[in-house]
Amino acid sequence: MGYEEEDFIVRQAKQMGELLGGIVGKKDAETILAFGNEAKTSELKEEAFDFRLSTIEDVPAIGVIVNQAKKYLKEQGSPQWQNGHEPHAAVIREDIKKKASYVLTLNGEIVGTVALIAEKDPIYEAIDGKWQGNGPYVSLHHVAVSQNYRGKGLGKTLLTSAIQQAQLLGLEDIRIDTYPANQPMLTLINKLGFVYCGMICFPFEHGERKAFQLLQSLT
Repeated sequence: MGYEEEDFIVRQAKQMGELLGGIVGKKDAETILAFGNEAKTSELKEEAFDFRLSTIEDVPAIGVIVNQAKKYLKEQGSPQWQNGHEPHAAVIREDIKKKASYVLTLNGEIVGTVALIAEKDPIYEAIDGKWQGNGPYVSLHHVAVSQNYRGKGLGKTLLTSAIQQAQLLGLEDIRIDTYPANQPMLTLINKLGFVYCGMICFPFEHGERKAFQLLQSLT
């Protein structure tokens, strides 16, 4: 359900409550009106989230989220993660083996995934542009969130958690990339303070990506 649909339902509920107020009484009418307030304030609580290393047992759940994201991108007309270029099970297992794969959980349910790759990436090293500094860095890859909670800010929670984890790992330089037409991700990246540094290109069709960097102080 989109926000416009939700707002329509809220308005209808309030109008119905006002009409019924004269029939069922003020108290019952207020109960009906409260439905709209609950619909608007059903935000996810921060304390319900947990960010942790992925395990092999998490692979199926991660795969579901990746496939949801792949389908969503296709529906948006984006070639990103299509034709076998999504982070499939073998890639996820390799990330887990490196202790680079993380999941975001909500009340125990896996709702997001990201890989923190703390090693030099030859694709990033060949940037058409310029990174700020040449020290150690961590790249955020294979970012995906559950489509079951679309519009609830999961992407921001996931990337904020990844940034905090990078700090715990002692890494000030955080890098990320996305397809040039992936506007939701571009908007989120910019909101989190990443700075555009140039273009990189993976060795397959539609492999061009915008690359960003965030420098954070560890002190």
